[in-house]
Amino acid sequence: MRILQIGKYYPPAKGGMETVLAAITEGLLARGETVDVLVAGPSRTTTREALNAAAGPGGELVRCGVVAAPASQPLMPDLLPELRRLLRRRPDVVTLHWPNPLAAAALLLLGRELGGSRLTVWYHADITRQRLGGVLLRPLVRRLLERCDGVAVSTASLREQSPLLAPHAPRTAVIPFGIDPAPWRASSHPGRGPLLFVGRLVYYKGVEVLLDAVARLPDAELDIVGDGPLRAALSRRAARPDLAGRVRLRGALDDAALRPLMGGAAALVLPSLMRAETFGLVQLEAMAAGLPVIATRLPTGVAEVTVHGETGWLVTPGDPAALASALAELLADPVEAARRGAAGRRRVDAVYHRDRMVASLAAWYARLAAAPGGGRHGL
Repeated sequence: MRILQIGKYYPPAKGGMETVLAAITEGLLARGETVDVLVAGPSRTTTREALNAAAGPGGELVRCGVVAAPASQPLMPDLLPELRRLLRRRPDVVTLHWPNPLAAAALLLLGRELGGSRLTVWYHADITRQRLGGVLLRPLVRRLLERCDGVAVSTASLREQSPLLAPHAPRTAVIPFGIDPAPWRASSHPGRGPLLFVGRLVYYKGVEVLLDAVARLPDAELDIVGDGPLRAALSRRAARPDLAGRVRLRGALDDAALRPLMGGAAALVLPSLMRAETFGLVQLEAMAAGLPVIATRLPTGVAEVTVHGETGWLVTPGDPAALASALAELLADPVEAARRGAAGRRRVDAVYHRDRMVASLAAWYARLAAAPGGGRHGL
């Protein structure tokens, strides 16, 4: 089967969508599928590189040159010609990873050139942070969903709660994200180290609430991994007397540097405040490392991944007192923390393993490709 994946960026670019796209690509290549990938690149120059596979012919990774990125949307002059070139290879399945408005518009513009290809959308999230942009893009995403042959989401909560997905629920498949747990286990010795936060330093991640919670626990320490617009403000808050010397802002780290830090932590804390946190892929990495997770009870996949009382704790978003209470319970009972961390490892193997995700995706692709009809995009 030939598959075309259209994403926003690709590693080494950091982000949950990028991590998932790479895992899907590598997993499908390992199964012997032919996989082409089209994304935005890190410079103004468009590059092409081979994607090699132990089995099968491999594929091609195209990073389109970017001339600007207003509102986080990369503008790529070569997007249309590169997309047209890849469509001429007649892929069996084309998957657009949404949100990705410019690529969605390009696909709709070239809809008739898809021919017999099955057009699918992996719907990662509603656009919630940029409210005006989300409103303006609704006609685009509605048209995309109407014309595609199938939709995939990572959690049942996203399928059930997204107003844009509601009309398409019968043909929306739930395929949980998955990771390769082995690298996270290799350097893992979870114990009574510091608490750990990993993510972008932006408002909806709730790091300010986490600092207020840690301030209530005089013996607690915290490592913050990540970068973003709130770094300076968080650094000033961490320097105040109630936190001084107990909080370290370590900046953005690659996985090689993050793994030993995660492997020795007491727990991962994901204190997100808003629906913009649709899954929290870092939870899987922490669970694979044997860490319990303290997350917020959001109406998203966050609360599906961490099971309260089994693999971690769930608390009310935006409540530093509730978060401090859960942190105190965890730190006071390392035996229970270890029990929940071990349960998290088992849950990754059973539900969130990369091989399981890729197998489910490949089976879904095969069903779509074999189904009669299709080609809604050509209407």
